[in-house]
Amino acid sequence: MASYKIVPLVKQEFLESLVDVEDLYQNAPCGYFSFLPDGTVIKLNRTLLRWLGYAEEEILNRKKFSDLISKGGIIYYEMFYLALLKMQGYVNEVNYEIRKKDGTTFPALINSSTLKDPSGELLAINATVVDITDRKKYETELLTSARLAEAEKKRFEFVTDLIPQIIWTATADGRIDYLNLRAYKYFNIEKSAISDFDVLQYIHPDDHRKAMSAWAKSLKSTADFQVQVRLKNAAGEYEWHLVRALPYYDDQGNLAKWYGSCTNIHQNILELQRKDEFIQIASHELKTPITSLKAYNQLQMRTESIETMKGFAQKSATTLNNLQFLISSLLDFSKISLGKLSLDVEKTLLSGIANHVAELLAVSYPSHKIISEIPEEDTFVMCDPHRITQVLINLLNNAIKYSPKADKVCLRLKKIAGNCLRIEVEDFGIGIPKEKLERIFDKYYRVIETKDNNRASGLGLGLYIIQNIVTKHGSRIYAESELGKGSLFYFDLPIEPSN
Repeated sequence: MASYKIVPLVKQEFLESLVDVEDLYQNAPCGYFSFLPDGTVIKLNRTLLRWLGYAEEEILNRKKFSDLISKGGIIYYEMFYLALLKMQGYVNEVNYEIRKKDGTTFPALINSSTLKDPSGELLAINATVVDITDRKKYETELLTSARLAEAEKKRFEFVTDLIPQIIWTATADGRIDYLNLRAYKYFNIEKSAISDFDVLQYIHPDDHRKAMSAWAKSLKSTADFQVQVRLKNAAGEYEWHLVRALPYYDDQGNLAKWYGSCTNIHQNILELQRKDEFIQIASHELKTPITSLKAYNQLQMRTESIETMKGFAQKSATTLNNLQFLISSLLDFSKISLGKLSLDVEKTLLSGIANHVAELLAVSYPSHKIISEIPEEDTFVMCDPHRITQVLINLLNNAIKYSPKADKVCLRLKKIAGNCLRIEVEDFGIGIPKEKLERIFDKYYRVIETKDNNRASGLGLGLYIIQNIVTKHGSRIYAESELGKGSLFYFDLPIEPSN
């Protein structure tokens, strides 16, 4: 059986001797004082005296409560403080600026209660004073930090609104809580809708799983987030974007936020797709003449007829010309991309070049008559004759290619106002849709639809190359077209004096 030690009772007299009430009052960590209904101070402890910087005899029965507070505090004391005390018997945590002997002040919270006689008459007021200087400093620091944080937030938003990319932030758990101005315009949503913003409704359905899987993985591992997805713009069209986000950690090393961006890479993706298509087309276009040459060579080896061999040789020559043209186009494209396309400019009789090109194309394409409208008088321009020949051959080739049911194309030289010579190539073929006219000089771009919905052969570089050549000459090629009636291409060069 357990035994317990009996502790003798401590004598009450000893316990009472441990408490020195007066000492506790005088040296308490807060100030104590009492004053009459008229405000005259009749008692205060050493703590408050020390804070005020007065001697006891300088205050007792000499100073009133109103002498120890600021002017604003006096008004509040007289109009509200005393009224509340008389009505409810206490007032808690009133903020006053307490005036010291040297004229300086410190912030304090004052709690007051009344002392009344049996008849209810107010005899005195007891009050405690708590110095809240440190608390005020802390509050000021918090307010300052809040203001700085708000200012930093506004600066961040100002800068991100200037950026052409979509900028966003998300909470640590992945909820999007900020979008910049670009995002609101791109998605056509109001700023008030950020709380209900559901990014999934703007991601292409085929990209949902990829995007959410990558985001979930980043949230779990707090690793950098990156994914390519298609986002729906205000017009309802999907464009490729590179979406990235980085985790941001606070001073304690905790994940605080995600900062992200959406970069529009739609044109880059299309460019890559065009390059892939271009490589396929180039491979096909180069393979076709090589295959033809091999076939003609085999046929020549099998025949003994001189006339038949001449025919194969002629076809081989034409095929070789086409192959040379394709390779030259690739080389010119490479030079343009590297900024190395150069000109050998000299004073040139342009009618001579035009007549030569017309004769050359007439032999190569007997299906079409080349109608040359060239003035008899000699007209000179400053140009690279080789490059301008290349431009005219390309324009006439296209004119013939895109007018399969016509039997003629036109090449014209004519003087226009401003002492310039205009060079025109006109066909009477399928024409070019109006919406495609602005893009026909883009690299890789090909007008793939014909009247019969057939794809015309070529690399899609011809017009891009000759536009660059003409631009190098200080001019520009223009195009006019009407579906089913044909197209007109033209550019101008300044005329040089004949002498």
